Amino acid sequence: MKPLLILKTYAWLVNTIRNNGPISYKDILELWKNDRLSEGNSMVRQTFIHYKNDLEEFFNISIGMDKMYRYYIKSGDALQKDTVENWMLTSLSVNTALLNNKKVYKRIVMENTPSAGGFLKEIVEAMTKNVMLDIVYQRYDHSSKRNHRLEPYFVKLYHQRWYLLGRKEDGALLTFALDRIVMLELTKKKFKFDESLNASDYFEDCYGVMKDETKPAERIVLRAYGTEANYLRDLKLHHSQKEIATADEYSDFELFLRPSMDFRGKIMERGDRLEVMEPGHLANEIELAHLHSVKLYENRKDILKV
Repeated sequence: MKPLLILKTYAWLVNTIRNNGPISYKDILELWKNDRLSEGNSMVRQTFIHYKNDLEEFFNISIGMDKMYRYYIKSGDALQKDTVENWMLTSLSVNTALLNNKKVYKRIVMENTPSAGGFLKEIVEAMTKNVMLDIVYQRYDHSSKRNHRLEPYFVKLYHQRWYLLGRKEDGALLTFALDRIVMLELTKKKFKFDESLNASDYFEDCYGVMKDETKPAERIVLRAYGTEANYLRDLKLHHSQKEIATADEYSDFELFLRPSMDFRGKIMERGDRLEVMEPGHLANEIELAHLHSVKLYENRKDILKV
């Protein structure tokens, strides 16, 4: 079987068991036989076990069997978090759906990821080899370019942009958007990476890519009005989010994170549909930001005042 077809089969197998499980091997074969991906070929048990083992080794997804000899996702943590495994499987599932239905390409619009290919390969290589990077970076608020030598620690995809978090030689941790990197080179200077560190733990109490060390993680209560509550239920702002109160006109959600600029911007984006109930200092910041936004339009004569 061709490598691409094998990858598609991985995605098909996980989605089939996750959506239909617990499911017997016989029922898996029946669904496989009726799927276009099978190309009319059967999946013998030895091949199924081989795929099952590959999923655990490469994607950290364990498929278990219950007392009724039915298969289910045993340890699907990788499918519940912002992990590389989840992203890869989701991408494979989408690619499979599109490749099998080329006739509808013109009826599908995708979001652009500006920095998808820019320097990502080189950064991953530097992370693998534990060698420092030399980069030339230009921020939006600076006209001049700046040189940085850093240890590449983590890479994160956020809002269709790739970001690199690296430690400079003076110990400072900085975040760089890949599409703002002008030049990047791998050096021969090695560094020792603490293998106990991982990106998920580092961003545990963060929203987005900013970890503002000046703002400790704290309890935040948001009130969502009308249908906004449904959006928050379907797409959590943070993994710590819990619904703590429900009324006819609103619902309250509790989160525990650092209220960084990324997070404040997200609240502002929702306008009058999302209100900060706690803590008071964050509510004050959001109120002042909204008032500043209103001032931008105060002297506009082309706007009908209400």
